[in-house]
Amino acid sequence: MFESKLRRPWRLIGLAAVCALATLGMAGQASAGCAGKAIATSEGCRNPAAVKKDLLEIVSGAKREQGLQALIARVDIEGKTFLRRAFGQSEAGVPARPNMRFRIGSMTIPALTTLVYQLRERGRLKLTDPISKWLPGLPGANRVTVRHLMNNTSGYYDWIQGNPDFVGRVLADPFRVWTDQELLRTALDRGTVCEPGTCFSYAHTNFLLLARIVRKVLPQGTLVSHLRKRVLRPLGIRLDFSRLAPIPGPTLQAYTTDRGVFEQSTGWSPSWGLGNGMLATGDIDAVARLAGGILGGRTLKGWARRDIAGQHGPDLVPGKPGAYFAQGLIVVNGWRRQNPFFNGYMGNVALFPARGISVALEGTKGLHTTTPDGVNVTDEVLGRIAAYLTPEHSPLAPRPD
Repeated sequence: MFESKLRRPWRLIGLAAVCALATLGMAGQASAGCAGKAIATSEGCRNPAAVKKDLLEIVSGAKREQGLQALIARVDIEGKTFLRRAFGQSEAGVPARPNMRFRIGSMTIPALTTLVYQLRERGRLKLTDPISKWLPGLPGANRVTVRHLMNNTSGYYDWIQGNPDFVGRVLADPFRVWTDQELLRTALDRGTVCEPGTCFSYAHTNFLLLARIVRKVLPQGTLVSHLRKRVLRPLGIRLDFSRLAPIPGPTLQAYTTDRGVFEQSTGWSPSWGLGNGMLATGDIDAVARLAGGILGGRTLKGWARRDIAGQHGPDLVPGKPGAYFAQGLIVVNGWRRQNPFFNGYMGNVALFPARGISVALEGTKGLHTTTPDGVNVTDEVLGRIAAYLTPEHSPLAPRPD
């Protein structure tokens, strides 16, 4: 589920993530009973210098064992950076560096849902409003609500996941620029998965529609201008938005085998992704600020700050509670997370609010990467970091039986 490659569903998100705790701002518990500045780990209470060394070994070891081309990582605990390093090469002869920029894919989705919560706080919309209020011509629009779009329970299909015909068209011409209308028409022509609110089915369609609603509510300016003004700038987050392929330098190069050969995919069109101009690039520091600021709900007030990670839909895996898609992010075992895999870029943005731990990761496939095609290797890296820092709280979602 949610894996981006030719033989599996393409996606901007992933299946491991983050749990909604009742409250945020609990960084004072980061020591978890350890004295002074010591940090609780699977090895017991460790001083900061030892934790930095351990994290470096964990991440560098994962990069080496998985055969990644490059891996950029940043880990923060209680607002202090314990790791900020790049490993491997962006391309032959060019070392990867922490300031290199890459596509962040679904990491912008929680920024969009944050903006929706801000509009709700100002009385501009309700999460229970039917989307027919703004988009009356859509199938089932009088039964699909704003919240259904936010937590992927609308019943709309995705345009690319589970759609091999569309995948084939993308791979046949990876430089094609797709329009939002082409994407939406492709999705809606597939019918519906289920009645609104009765099932979880991830679809980029939901966020394209949610962005259109925001533009109806805020007709002055673009969606990106509102995201920057109301969500990103207050948190000191700098992202560049474009549906076109160029990435502002310095650029981390990406690679893929989706077309049967190992090739560079940096210049492939990102336009099949989220639509509405939400496709962004940034560096590892921007991702780290996304973790602490947006996944932590810092621009939201009390109710919204809690509700953005609340469960209002079914579990991700039936019969296994505790892992679910919240409002633009996935929640598992106390972790909040997004893990995009997009045109060869694979990443993770994750927050464990109870301990003030944030993790930002970006990796690229190498010629000798050991994991199967379409698997986001940074999931494994995050899992190892969590096994060290939060051994009783894995961010990896349970597997179906």
